[in-house]
Amino acid sequence: MNGAMLSRRNRYLLAALSGLLLGLAFPPTGLAGSLLAFIALVPLLIAVEGGTRLREAFKPAFLAMFVLGIVANYWVGGWKSIGEADPFLMVGGVLLALVHPFFLIVPWLLYDIVRRKFGRNAALYSLPIFYAGFEYAHSFGDLAYPWLNLYNTQTYNLAYDQFIEFTGPFLLTIIIVLVNVELYQLFLSRLKSQGRSGILRHALTLILLVALPYIYGFRAMDQHEESRASLRVTVVQPNVDPWAKWYTDYQRILDTNFHATMTALTAVHNSTDLILWPETAITFYITTPAKGYELDELYNFIRQIHHPVLTGFPDRKDYIVGQDSIPPDANPIGVDGIYYRSWNAAMLLYQGTDGQIHREVYHKQKLVPLGEHIPFVQYFPFLGKWFQWGVGIGSWNYGQGYEPLAMPVQSPDTLRITPTICYESIYPCFVRHFVDEGANMLAVITNDGWYGKSSGPYQHEQFAVLRAIENRRWVVRSANTGISTIIDDRGRYIKELPLFTSGSITERVPLIERKTLYVRLGDYIAIPATIYSAIVFLYAFGLWIGLRFKKAK
Repeated sequence: MNGAMLSRRNRYLLAALSGLLLGLAFPPTGLAGSLLAFIALVPLLIAVEGGTRLREAFKPAFLAMFVLGIVANYWVGGWKSIGEADPFLMVGGVLLALVHPFFLIVPWLLYDIVRRKFGRNAALYSLPIFYAGFEYAHSFGDLAYPWLNLYNTQTYNLAYDQFIEFTGPFLLTIIIVLVNVELYQLFLSRLKSQGRSGILRHALTLILLVALPYIYGFRAMDQHEESRASLRVTVVQPNVDPWAKWYTDYQRILDTNFHATMTALTAVHNSTDLILWPETAITFYITTPAKGYELDELYNFIRQIHHPVLTGFPDRKDYIVGQDSIPPDANPIGVDGIYYRSWNAAMLLYQGTDGQIHREVYHKQKLVPLGEHIPFVQYFPFLGKWFQWGVGIGSWNYGQGYEPLAMPVQSPDTLRITPTICYESIYPCFVRHFVDEGANMLAVITNDGWYGKSSGPYQHEQFAVLRAIENRRWVVRSANTGISTIIDDRGRYIKELPLFTSGSITERVPLIERKTLYVRLGDYIAIPATIYSAIVFLYAFGLWIGLRFKKAK
């Protein structure tokens, strides 16, 4: 049985089954769910087999990716959020469900083009490359959304994942697809009663694809990275309603964070070296001149506790025509001659040996489409007026640079920490740049409370596991309403705070200096895959143009 022999109804049923299995492979379904990814694409391979036109692959592939999005990303609309439902979030969720499958089917369209031009085998062994190439390319630009990349299904499969310190996660995607391809080849071999040698070849390939990562992984799980220095890190989870906090007065915001921190310090008898607050723990522009009193309060608190704090906050800078050079991405403030830029930001505050409070600031670079930045608003400014989220985070500017936030610790060592903010933690090729620039600890500050007790917060938490393994760095993660975690360099959870509880966790975290092969070489697996995919796309586009030109004659 193949796609050419199947009825349209059965082809669509197989496509939907692929989408369902793939959706269930994403967190929070555990290890059993992760393993579904290794079989999830087989029904879709059967469904698209035998088609003679591109649309015969497009329809089942689109259905599969649509089901995947519904199963794995149903929460994006904020349907389960606490406090209140937000129409803007709901519109974003609907758009994601309807539009994102058009991106996810790209590897399948390329697969079908190669299948019809060069044969099934060429297409099958190109499909893993198409997937890796697409996933890498989909990590860039205003419409980037790598949440559903296949490697993200394996966050519970720790022993299997350990090799990505050498290759990055895109080889993991290639292997997942290749396992599906070999299972499909076995299915075809049995169906066509091929010789024993063909079946053995595919079976042996499958065994190697499964066994080799585990052989290395179980050994790697028993090892530990060397470090010369370490810090006791306290992660604070204040559990503040994400909707209400944007309408809370400034003093109450500060007092909430101060109280949560004092409670945490009491729990550890004041024995810590760094305190982590979540994304936008401070909700107002505290570093602007108008908020000098509140900034002094924060500085005085740092002096009182004698501990540095890394916190999320919104940052802003104003520009006056005639006095300042106006950046091209500055926005008019509504008053003639005044422009501004604002950022979702993080700052590291610490008291130096001179008694002064030092401030290191980072501006978020990977912004959530629609939620934090309107795609292509730089070309179509009117879109910024149409789409504004009512909780203060509708149109941030992009930050720049990969320099970690630095603070001297026990001489001669320095803490160099990545201030990864929320959505940025799902970008492997982004995070590795900070480690390549010297980061010896990874931090994630986030606010996932918009999505209640849905799959969203669990998925976001789990994806940090891969960043720990790729870079061999510990991850400290502070989430406003949870899930806050401390993850070691093998991806294991050391401590964790559940959703919607207030509290803190403290652990000694090594400052690791060794750079993995992935950090040093980058995406040397994904970039050639992207180039190959682009060549196939251009070839197909050229054929289509040529066909249109012939018909025009």
